[in-house]
Amino acid sequence: MADRDFYKILGVSRSASAEELKKAYRQLAKELHPDRNPDDKKAEERFKDVSGAYDVLSDANKRKLYDEFGEVGLREGFDPEAYHAATQGVGGFGGGGFGEAGGFDFSEIFGGGVRGGRAPRGGPFRVNLEDLFGGASGGAYVRAPRPGPDLASEVTIDFRDAVLGCTKELSLRSSDGGDRTLKVRIPAGVKSDGKIRLRGQGGHGIDGGPAGDLVLRVKVRKHPFFSMRGRQLHVRVPVTPLEAYSGAKVNVPTPSGSVTLAIPPGSQNGAKLRIRGKGIEAKGKPRGDLIAHLEIRLPAGRSGEVEKALETVEEAFATDPRADLKL
Repeated sequence: MADRDFYKILGVSRSASAEELKKAYRQLAKELHPDRNPDDKKAEERFKDVSGAYDVLSDANKRKLYDEFGEVGLREGFDPEAYHAATQGVGGFGGGGFGEAGGFDFSEIFGGGVRGGRAPRGGPFRVNLEDLFGGASGGAYVRAPRPGPDLASEVTIDFRDAVLGCTKELSLRSSDGGDRTLKVRIPAGVKSDGKIRLRGQGGHGIDGGPAGDLVLRVKVRKHPFFSMRGRQLHVRVPVTPLEAYSGAKVNVPTPSGSVTLAIPPGSQNGAKLRIRGKGIEAKGKPRGDLIAHLEIRLPAGRSGEVEKALETVEEAFATDPRADLKL
C-alpha cells in the first residue's frame, strides 16, 4: 500500500508552519464534521483522514519521521537505524546480500515484530518491502481510537435563574440526524459568557474512541436593578429625597426573600449599604453579601409646590456642592 500524502490531504505545502496546519485542519474539520454531514460516508472518511493527517503533522517528532520514512516510520517500535541498514542491503544498495551469513534480520526494524524471522542462510532471499512495511493485517493501516470532537452550544437564562441556579432542557441534533434532549443543571452564580463542560456529550468517538464534550456557553439576561460581582449581589435601591435626608426603612428583595433595609439619616446618592449573607450561594462556598446602592429619585413631572420645596432645600446648602469638583 502506497503512503498517503498527509500534506495533500490537508491542502498545505510540505513547508507549512504549525499555524498553517492548524488553520487548514480547523477549516476542513468544520466542513467535514459528521454532525454537518449526516449519512455522508465519504465526508466521514475524509474527516477521519484529515484528523489522522493532522495528528501526525501537528506532532514535531511524528512529522520528522513521516517526512523521512513515510508512514512506516510511524509504526510502533520502528527503528530508523535498522531501517537504513535494511534498505541499503536491498537490491544492491550496499553490503552483502540477505542470503549471506550475517545477513540483516528485518525483524530488528520493529523489535522482532515482523513475520518471517531471519533471512534463510545459503540461498537467495527475495524481499517485498511493500509487504514488509505495509501493515500486519493484509497491508491495512490500523487507526488508533481517538476522542470525538467537542461540540459547542449556547443557552440564555434570566438573571434570577443565574442567581439561584436552574435546570434547562436542550435540544441537540446528533450526527446520525436524530434529535436528543439533554437536561443541564446551571449552577448558582453563573456569569454571562460562562462555560459549562458536559463530559461525554459531544461528538461521537473516532474509530471506537470516547465521545467528546459539550461546551455550553451561558448568556444571562440583564436585570434593571441587580448585578453580580463574584458572590456579591448588587442592587440599585431608589429612595426619595426625604427618605435619604430623614432616614427610613424600605423593603429590598433578596434570593431568600424580602428584607428590611435601614437607610441612615443624611444618606447621599450612591451610598452603599451592606446586608450580610444575602448574596449568591455558590456550591461549596459561603453565601456572599448583598450591596445596596442608594439612588435618590425626584418625582416625575413638574409641580410649583415641589419646586418651592426644593428651593427651600437649595437654601439649606451652606456652600457650593461642587466646590471640590476638580480634574
